[in-house]
Amino acid sequence: MSSLLPSRVSGAAGQPLRLPLLRVWADPVPRRGYENMAADELLLLSGDAWLRLYGWAEPAVSFGYFDTQSVARRIFPGAKEYIRRWTGGGIVDHRHGVTYTLTLPAPPEESPPHPPASRLYEWIHGALAHALRQSGVECSLLLSDAPDGGRACWASPVVSDIVDPAGRKLAGAGQRRFRGAVLHQGLIQQCSPLPGWERILAAELSQAPVFLSSPAPWSGFEADLAALCRAKYCSPDWEDETHGRRRPTRS
Repeated sequence: MSSLLPSRVSGAAGQPLRLPLLRVWADPVPRRGYENMAADELLLLSGDAWLRLYGWAEPAVSFGYFDTQSVARRIFPGAKEYIRRWTGGGIVDHRHGVTYTLTLPAPPEESPPHPPASRLYEWIHGALAHALRQSGVECSLLLSDAPDGGRACWASPVVSDIVDPAGRKLAGAGQRRFRGAVLHQGLIQQCSPLPGWERILAAELSQAPVFLSSPAPWSGFEADLAALCRAKYCSPDWEDETHGRRRPTRS
């Protein structure tokens, strides 16, 4: 089994990292795959820090930005939807488990950028591991990559993924940076945390989590979502198997 990291990450002077404000939204609408991807992007572009918890309208498999639907179908056959994520990472079967998204807004111009991806993974998954343990799930963070198990995300745990004492992967994620902001899309599988784990996670991530009770994060969200789906996630370009691999056309 790979070595394990402590499940908490500290910042300056040993103090745990904390967001000054985090909006927590339990999305009440089970959405299609492309709608979930668009919803996460809208939260990222809003300029605020968000923790979104959500479900799926159809049995779905997602694959990383540079992967292909044909490979995803071969590894996880039988899903109703196969959707490309804006984040990286492997191929993920969403027919089981709990999905969440964390967005970090771009820092002000006079402030330093967000820490490197490895540091953010360690911080976010450290907070999640703490929430899971407080909710009855025994787990730790990996210190080094497990042996490569292929393109399926859960077959190849990597540094700062969350595992149980037997080394089974319980949580992983993909990230993307866009103009200084960070999108972190995560999944929890193969465990059943007690109700309330998301509140513990929010308190670990933020000094002041705010829990939304409204069905949408802002007025006009559903219209914004539909527009982004049409323009991007439902477009032929997004479905194209050569997506992300096109070479510039020479004139």
